[in-house]
Amino acid sequence: MDAEDVLRLQFIRDGRLSPDGQWVAYEMTRASACADRFEVYLLDLESGAQQCISGQGDGRYPRWSPDGRWLVHVESGEEGVGLVLTDVGTRQRREIPLTDAAVQGPPACSPSGQQIAVVLATLHQESSPVRRITSRDFRADGIGLVDGGSQRLCLIDVTQGTVATLVDELGFYTQMEWDDAGRRILFLGTRSPIPGAGYSPTLYIVDVSRHSLRQPLSDGWFIGQARWLPNGMGIAFIGAYRSTVTIPTTDLWVLDLNDGTASCRSNEHPGRVGFRLHHDMPIWDVGSFNGLIVRDAESAWVNIQYGGQAEIWRVSLSGELRSSERIVGGERACLLLDAHAGTDRMLFLATDMRCPPDLHLLESTTERRITRANDDVLATWPRLRLQSLQFRSEDGTDLEGWFIAREDSRGPLPTVSFIHGGPFMAAGHAFRFDFHLLAARGFGVLFANFRGSFGYGESFARAIMGDWGARGFPDHMAAVERAIELGLADRDRLAVWGASHGGFATAWVVGHTHRFRAAVAEASITDLTTAYYLSDAPDFFSRDLGGRPHEIPDVYRSRSPITYAHRVTTPTLLIHGEKDFRCPISQAEQFYRALLDAGCTTEMVRLRDADHMGDSMGPPAARVGQNAALIDWFERFL
Repeated sequence: MDAEDVLRLQFIRDGRLSPDGQWVAYEMTRASACADRFEVYLLDLESGAQQCISGQGDGRYPRWSPDGRWLVHVESGEEGVGLVLTDVGTRQRREIPLTDAAVQGPPACSPSGQQIAVVLATLHQESSPVRRITSRDFRADGIGLVDGGSQRLCLIDVTQGTVATLVDELGFYTQMEWDDAGRRILFLGTRSPIPGAGYSPTLYIVDVSRHSLRQPLSDGWFIGQARWLPNGMGIAFIGAYRSTVTIPTTDLWVLDLNDGTASCRSNEHPGRVGFRLHHDMPIWDVGSFNGLIVRDAESAWVNIQYGGQAEIWRVSLSGELRSSERIVGGERACLLLDAHAGTDRMLFLATDMRCPPDLHLLESTTERRITRANDDVLATWPRLRLQSLQFRSEDGTDLEGWFIAREDSRGPLPTVSFIHGGPFMAAGHAFRFDFHLLAARGFGVLFANFRGSFGYGESFARAIMGDWGARGFPDHMAAVERAIELGLADRDRLAVWGASHGGFATAWVVGHTHRFRAAVAEASITDLTTAYYLSDAPDFFSRDLGGRPHEIPDVYRSRSPITYAHRVTTPTLLIHGEKDFRCPISQAEQFYRALLDAGCTTEMVRLRDADHMGDSMGPPAARVGQNAALIDWFERFL
């Protein structure tokens, strides 16, 4: 396997069942050396026949009309961006152009099918030679400069094709859903145009005829997703209330709109509601608007993550909590996409460590896989073996991890220890191309969930707060010791690598031990003070550390990897996207200079046009470059 093999993969990103349960419309992306290509397909569940219905441009976010007669999707091409309505029976297309604006996220069809709600964004004009910045939040990762740009929630009349603004007083909008009567739209919004700048988006309801905006929940809530209950009398939502965790662990709640009370419906589950597995696939945005479906007034289907695996559960919305049950699970990650109680069919994506996501259909209690997007490619790659690890950190905390290697390999192997991002995410049963690549080249890959990881409860997540490096370090080293003890890893040929928080942790590790022969810090934070002032989400750092840099300067300094860079002797590679505004590239540049001053072997790989998610959502050339850099560094030094 080579780095370019990532371009051979196809990734299914989203899908929706037709109202009668007979069709699936889904979105798939494939890459070339130049760009990704997004396509929308229509799949007949009875015959298995399928057809691409998007045009020459990119097609994204397919959504059905309530009667199932037509399908709407977002399509972009040389003539701009618009909506395309496709008659399912005749396959005739009707285009609704949307000039001077970009569609953000999926459209939402009204119950009558006569209106479509969309979010339209107008970004800052890049051609302006002079830019006056007036806001605190002026640039966003994956977007660029947002000062002077705007977003608005709009309604499109299907018959006339006209566009009318419904709400334009907020900075960011997402996850729209109509109520059953077509009178109100539920959505999440922020005052800032930057999605990650604040603690959480706010839950809003807008009255379509009056254009009036209502906030049904008080302040203090962290909210992930929200859906109407039948008849619009309440809302089911994923969230947490006044959590002290920087990125809270979340539960399923029910809000009664009559009295304003919210009740938790999942607090007896050992896992946590949501989908937060760290991967390197171009599907990150899909998890943000999927994973919760209200089945009826009594129950909802929802994603629940248990450490390294994501399952789908039916959770009761009233009565006894213990009446809930697991619907699908196993050693894999399942992401709920769509379901209809009337047809008894559920659609979900399923991935594991060996295979990218495919669409699966659950009919009553029978599950079947309805796409095989990458079987031909995977058949040509070396087979992998996977071993689970149970171990304890130095203070007795129970942890879990995994070890991947070629099936025909024999240990102990030169081993790369991967540290996941977040830190409030998790490693586990989700596909990673770079793991396959390293294993195919003869390396073992070790990865584990340390304190802070999602899926193990609130106190476990809180345990890393305020001191990511020192509190995570014993867990990372315990995972390595366990792999050595089991005869999997060669104690004399060890490397450490991580991305985002994992990049931070890697930079911390090499400043506190000389055990590793090579290190790769990717999309990292190395200086918390400059990160606060330059990141598009500064409050993330002040919430976690307990203050701003001028208030607690010694805390920022003592918790920053750059403080210990003068001690590093491990050959360390820094990989960073040049358009990363979450963890700006200056973080890598500072550490690079500090390592050179220390006389340490180091290099920096800059990924052009790549943002913080460059290894997964970045341009194909950046994804190939990141994988090639990994291979080169580890083969040189390990």
